[in-house]
Amino acid sequence: MNKFNKYCHTLFLSSSFLLPLGFISTVSAAGYYDSYEDLKEHEVLNEDYEINYKQRGSDITVIAIHGGGIEPGTSEVAKGLANQMNISYYLFTGIKSTNNEILHLTSERFDEPTGRGMAQNSVSALSIHGYQGEEPIIYLGGRNEEYKELVRDYLQNRGFQVVDAPDHISGMSEENIVNDNQLRAGVQLELTAELRKSFFKNRDWSRENRHNTTNIYDKLIDGLKEASDIYKEQL
Repeated sequence: MNKFNKYCHTLFLSSSFLLPLGFISTVSAAGYYDSYEDLKEHEVLNEDYEINYKQRGSDITVIAIHGGGIEPGTSEVAKGLANQMNISYYLFTGIKSTNNEILHLTSERFDEPTGRGMAQNSVSALSIHGYQGEEPIIYLGGRNEEYKELVRDYLQNRGFQVVDAPDHISGMSEENIVNDNQLRAGVQLELTAELRKSFFKNRDWSRENRHNTTNIYDKLIDGLKEASDIYKEQL
């Protein structure tokens, strides 16, 4: 990576603290980088971000493309579910000390080759995202209607509030990585900040504490596993 470019990029990030708070939220929502190629010109693998995955040859792949410090709690859900089910997973995680939001590639633009390839080789996919919100809500989206309804039922049965995702986070785009699979349809979950904080002891979602999960986290994993197991039997 060009060190001068990264230096200039760092100056930009430092100056962002002087900008209105809404600016950072806008950058995160829209995506600062246009592509993975763009991102890796300015960010360093295993210093600013990590890519972790396990290919198990399963029909369903669980992904968290905004994991780690980008949308805390999402990679823990994706990996936890995948390990419980012994299915494939892919995680793109921010590990910067600050400003992980800058690593947010939108689902339509997320073209890191390993992640896209794993999605494309799956029959369907389940994508775990984070969303703002002071209520513990799961916004349900994606093009796979059958899988979605199973997820809705089994999460609601465990006491989770599950609602249809609004248009801007609906996961309905054909370019969205979650729908870039053999069925051209996947399921996208947007978990609010309030819900994700409840996954960790003392509501502390810092990197150091994200291994300390709660029974709420366990209930979510159990519900997703049951719904996914039933869906797999129908494939």
